[in-house]
Amino acid sequence: YSLDGAANAIAAAIPGAVAAGARGGASELLALLARYEPNVVFNLCEAPLGRTDLEPHAAALFEWLGVRFTGARSDTLALCRRKDLVSPILRDRGVAVPARLQRESPAFPCIVKPAAEDGSATLDHESVCDDAAALARALGRIPAPVVIEEFLPGREFAVSLWGRYDPDYVSVGEMVFLNGLRLITYAAKWHVESSDFADSPLFYDSAIAPELREAIVAAAKGAWYAVGARHLLRVDIRLDRAGCPRVLDVNPNPEISPDVGISRAVREAGFEWRDFIHKLVEWA
Repeated sequence: YSLDGAANAIAAAIPGAVAAGARGGASELLALLARYEPNVVFNLCEAPLGRTDLEPHAAALFEWLGVRFTGARSDTLALCRRKDLVSPILRDRGVAVPARLQRESPAFPCIVKPAAEDGSATLDHESVCDDAAALARALGRIPAPVVIEEFLPGREFAVSLWGRYDPDYVSVGEMVFLNGLRLITYAAKWHVESSDFADSPLFYDSAIAPELREAIVAAAKGAWYAVGARHLLRVDIRLDRAGCPRVLDVNPNPEISPDVGISRAVREAGFEWRDFIHKLVEWA
């Protein structure tokens, strides 16, 4: 975890909590655990030592030591970072996902994503490819391994779920794309001053037919169980040409700062953020 806005806000919401910043080395985490002897660790660790591939390692350390912690287990964190692995597992569990394509026999439009990154890393306007030349350019600028999927043309939804071991609570928001934007790019997710951010507002009061909402929630809950989630999860879902929901991405460690990400979803569902934080600690 780090001393960012989320960590300080969460510490302020929990009586007796301490926000302890760490670069994420194992010996450093062990020293912090020995110093504070916590009853529960609120795990906000995303990139130990600046490496996103080490995200599951802090959770694995807590598991090894028998320390209670919030959020996903290490195996879920490791799985969901690998788009090339999680998509087949979802499909095998009956959760609809976009079709996987091969570079030798693509279909258009398609989208190129890094296989082992999250947070919309590398995604921009050129990630969606409408012809072979665009695909070649996209493949040339992303280090292997990559995933090539069909690009779904329908509406996109951000589904937040939370509960101890079951997704007891759900909040559904809809992304609206403006001015020709076709997907959530890295800028749209993280650069609040960018045109992509302005062109991809998220609404929680959009009109979703009851049958469609039921199908969206069912797909998100299917993803929860397929990856072995607990406590909280965000699932990105998009409709295919037939209007059927397909799971694009599963994030077991979503942004949790006040008023954004899953915290906004919780508030939109009528929950107080502080109560949500307390629940996560209780569920650990």
